[in-house]
Amino acid sequence: MIRVLVILFALLLLLLSYVLLKKPQLLTPLLIQEEIPSFLKTYGHFYLSFGILGFIAAIINLKIIILLYIFLVLILAASFSLKLSKSLKK
Repeated sequence: MIRVLVILFALLLLLLSYVLLKKPQLLTPLLIQEEIPSFLKTYGHFYLSFGILGFIAAIINLKIIILLYIFLVLILAASFSLKLSKSLKK
């Protein structure tokens, strides 16, 4: 069961990385213009790599690796949300 949830989580990360890398204009009305390309590309690549790591963690299927993976993705998501909130237009 946990393997299915990790695969779904990895698919969600891959979808988010696609949006950040290929469709950044969805977030551009919210952001300050000079930070858009590097900020969104950086986190898009991070989400892409963690999406791929999610499939590897699901294949290995060790509880400690899956928990470490979830912990690292939560840290990444928290840093993305903090960076996004700092770069919002006022």
